[in-house]
Amino acid sequence: MNKSFLFFSILVYFAFAKAVQAQSIETIEPPFWWTDMEHSDVEVLLYGENIANYSAPIDSDLPIVKVRKTENPNYLFLTLDTANAISGDYKILLNVYDTYNVVDFRLKERELNSKTRKGFDSSDAIYLVMPDRFANGDSSNDSVDGMTEKVNREFKGGRHGGDIQGIIDHLDYVDQLGATAIWSTPLLEDNEELYSYHGYAQSDLYKIDPRYGTNADYKRLGDELHKRDMKLIMDYVTNHWGAMHWMMQDLPTETWIHKFDDNIGKDFPVAGYANSSYRQSTQMDPNVSKRDAIYAEKGWFVSSMPDINQSDPLVLNYLIQNTIWWIEYAGLDGLRVDTYSYNEKEGIAKWTKAVMDEYPNFNIVGETWLHDQAQIAYWQNDSKIA
Repeated sequence: MNKSFLFFSILVYFAFAKAVQAQSIETIEPPFWWTDMEHSDVEVLLYGENIANYSAPIDSDLPIVKVRKTENPNYLFLTLDTANAISGDYKILLNVYDTYNVVDFRLKERELNSKTRKGFDSSDAIYLVMPDRFANGDSSNDSVDGMTEKVNREFKGGRHGGDIQGIIDHLDYVDQLGATAIWSTPLLEDNEELYSYHGYAQSDLYKIDPRYGTNADYKRLGDELHKRDMKLIMDYVTNHWGAMHWMMQDLPTETWIHKFDDNIGKDFPVAGYANSSYRQSTQMDPNVSKRDAIYAEKGWFVSSMPDINQSDPLVLNYLIQNTIWWIEYAGLDGLRVDTYSYNEKEGIAKWTKAVMDEYPNFNIVGETWLHDQAQIAYWQNDSKIA
């Protein structure tokens, strides 16, 4: 046999072997969806080694209107049309060199009157809870395998053990105070090594931090509040994630987060991370310097919180779907959006509109540390100076 032919055959074999390794799907987000949603074209993220080697799905119980691959072969984005579908379990068949993988996807039926839910308003008295510091209802989850930081009550910046069960156990107390709504600081997974109790450096947007409980516990909190005619407000973070977020270890696209490198230009020769200037007046000042505007909007809040690029359509749609998923799943009555004015104006406007299109009577309040009324008014709904 010709040696060059043999060598070529070996190369083909190894290329084929690498391709068929793309059989394991590690993550599906969102994990399920609902029928009768305004957001009916659901973009499903599939993550697994070399998953992009799969050809376009060869069969699907739900119509697939778009297949998106990125420069990272470990991601595949499938847009499913659920507009006319009924609730139930659906299958998507993927194929690579006659190696098949079946993706299961469930559509659930929406709760009655979900779309018309009424959000919190100025008549509500809101009780702010920092869960780790509030009450420990389940000591078995104080320290959890897989979570870097363990309980340490001796360290004032450490975890003290409060959880969702602790909040539920004291709802009657909060009710008797006259509060009609609870706003909890973030409960999603935050796997930072230190100071993770604050929750603003999230490492998984579809998972409650196991030291607080489970997704089902969070839904139960909403149900228990509603039994008392009280409301649940989620602290949602659109501007940044934590450096330990699983996607930060393997970015779907190079534009998923803001990076300060050559693509910004010679005037800004900072590689990778750069901190925000915190100069939020740059968002509404027509005479601002380009440098100030870029660093305020695209700079990282701190070095452990990568700044999310909402001008990337994949990123923006991911945030929209994740937000809607939590509202629908947990029965939320409102959102408090962290660092609202640090977001990209166009991106956060599209995000807000998508949420309000889904829930017209909902309410969103954004946090901004501005102290001038005109600057604050710039961000308000229907502002005349925006």
